[in-house]
Amino acid sequence: MTTAVPLSTIAAAMRASNALLLDLLAEITSGEDPLDRIILAAVAQANVEALATDAGLLCRYGTLEALPPDELRRPVSISAVAARTGVAFETVRRRIRRLVAEGLCELSDEGIRIPSRVIARAEHEAVVKRTYELTRTLYRRLKANGCLGELAHRHVPAASGAPPVRAVTRLAFSHFLRMVAGLVRAIGDLTTALILLATLRENSEHTADLPSVVVSNGLMPDELKVPTNAATIAAVLGLGESTVSRRLTRLVREGRCLKRRGGVIVATAYVQQPEIMTLLEFNYTSLLRLFEPLQQLGVLNTWDDESEAGSAA
Repeated sequence: MTTAVPLSTIAAAMRASNALLLDLLAEITSGEDPLDRIILAAVAQANVEALATDAGLLCRYGTLEALPPDELRRPVSISAVAARTGVAFETVRRRIRRLVAEGLCELSDEGIRIPSRVIARAEHEAVVKRTYELTRTLYRRLKANGCLGELAHRHVPAASGAPPVRAVTRLAFSHFLRMVAGLVRAIGDLTTALILLATLRENSEHTADLPSVVVSNGLMPDELKVPTNAATIAAVLGLGESTVSRRLTRLVREGRCLKRRGGVIVATAYVQQPEIMTLLEFNYTSLLRLFEPLQQLGVLNTWDDESEAGSAA
């Protein structure tokens, strides 16, 4: 599907996606660390999966006020959460028990569920609103880079009524979880994957507003990357600086990162490895899966109209 898409476009889409993934991870305020936040996201997403795949339900329960009732929240098994996240079953089981004790989710014979009383909290509604804004920013960045092809130019009437913030959030977190699993498959373990993701974002975010063809005809060369350090990555991910420092040292030793004055960069030679190139293509396909339903709902045209109105003002 992506063979006809230029490598520079796929690479630009990955850079933009990196920013969204890390911003979404930061938005989830519950849990002690990134793994807790990812597990909670996986449970929440699995509970409402039927809503994300059914166009009628996606519309019906798409706005902030339309909170799906508990009977529509399907419990998910620990093994399913482990499969979705690429995290070991025993690790997920141990974390879930603690999250249940903290009142963040419920565990029954049917599985795990985050109840409406938690979803209705003000802090969760803030996450939903912020995710809508982040997804809109991602769309505009991808469109400016020509990453969405015909999808960004199909005419569908703009959505009317209240913004479908919950619908956008469900689709955005579906992409988030697909990419978490894809990162673990390609890189080997979640912590290392997140550290590489955050490092690459810090290396390349200075090019966020540049067209992909200006950055490079293919992958971003090493000389254009801005080095980052363990303290910065630790702050981005909410991990201990010593943990990040040890991992970065190992990544440099393995050749996946390179030491530079001021810190480290993710090596372009590593990004060229087959498993990472496959990940870039998987990300591009996943982004289309995120935005196609939003195009059908008229959300993309709404965002385009807002951009045009802002430019005119």
